[in-house]
Amino acid sequence: MHRFPSLPPALAALALLAAPAWADGPAFSFKGFGTLGVVGTDTDHIGFRRDFTQTGGATHHGDAETVDIDSRLGLQVDADFNRAFHATVQWVARNHAGDFFEQNLEWAFLRWRPRDDLDIRAGRIGADAFMLSDHRNLGYAYPWMRPPHEFYALLVPYHFNGADITQRFALGEGYLSVKAYGGYSLNQMSSLLQHTRDTTLRTVLYGGNLTYESGDWRARLGYAQVDTLNDLGQSSLYQTLEDPLVNLLWPGAQSLIPALKIEHKQIHYGSVGLAYDDGLWQIQTEASYAGSSNIQQFPSLLSGYLSLGRRFGHVTVYGLYGVVESLNDHRTLPKTAVPLASVEALRSYVNTLLDGIQADEQSASLGLRWDVYENIALKAQWSHFWLGRDGALYWTDPEPPIPTQVNVWSVGVDFVF
Repeated sequence: MHRFPSLPPALAALALLAAPAWADGPAFSFKGFGTLGVVGTDTDHIGFRRDFTQTGGATHHGDAETVDIDSRLGLQVDADFNRAFHATVQWVARNHAGDFFEQNLEWAFLRWRPRDDLDIRAGRIGADAFMLSDHRNLGYAYPWMRPPHEFYALLVPYHFNGADITQRFALGEGYLSVKAYGGYSLNQMSSLLQHTRDTTLRTVLYGGNLTYESGDWRARLGYAQVDTLNDLGQSSLYQTLEDPLVNLLWPGAQSLIPALKIEHKQIHYGSVGLAYDDGLWQIQTEASYAGSSNIQQFPSLLSGYLSLGRRFGHVTVYGLYGVVESLNDHRTLPKTAVPLASVEALRSYVNTLLDGIQADEQSASLGLRWDVYENIALKAQWSHFWLGRDGALYWTDPEPPIPTQVNVWSVGVDFVF
């Protein structure tokens, strides 16, 4: 059985390593950021959520969910001990499934910079597998109301407990950064299958990325692998599938159990991104592949987005297109030998577990950002979603008939201090 040190003892050990540098006392600084946003849709048949870490979703006649989808408040304390050692703790109050305080502790790490071109960090670190890794919660840092839905809604890991190392090189007229990371991640989220909530998934996460920055351009290439450490609590289902009477009425039911288990299996994630910002035009795009060769419940997904923005003084107007598509073929289990309602319901449920995680969604958005003050931005965004056969995967509480098109509007204010 895997055992991992809890975060506080691990940080205490790291702090002892840096203790000699504290002789003159650290220099502390405090900063924060936040968003106050409101979301509305034109349907009550599915709820809109920012990503799978959230509970509930905004609907046409929703109430609290319309506010806490995008609203958040982040607080960060930094401590500089000397030129080499630095510590950061960041906590973000936001809608999150599971343990509100533990899951929203985003960063708690100690950084060692032995040379100007080398960083080594250990503790709780942001999951660095995409272009918004360091500021996914910081709405003030990007033009949209939230990260593109098709690309970021499925990316549950915001952080992990472990270490990373980054080496920077001068290359041409820019700089190339090479990063490797690894650690343990505990993710609490809403169920992918809508049947339960606050699912807990423990994983070992590791990977690396290359980032090249030159002038107005930034390019990124990354890969990550996730090794699962636990199953998703389907023990009662497994017992039912092992029942001799069930196997008499539904021959072969027991043989489906290995396909339902996800413990000690792997998920692969690769992404590529490109951004351009010359102060007038703002262009950003990312594409990704996520899949698993041994978890039948996890879909193989292609996703991507393209954002184009133009600044007019303090106002930025932008357009955004996103798409996510499953590559899996649909699976239909054979009918039961005896058409008993309870056994047929069991067959349908298992079929949903094995086939239900599919995605088919596109959206086009138009938005406006107005920087009314040097640290305050007002935003408004309208998004039109096209939902295919499996389009409700990223949404909550679907009730037939599932709409094929949904409008989502959002307004909000982002700020930093």
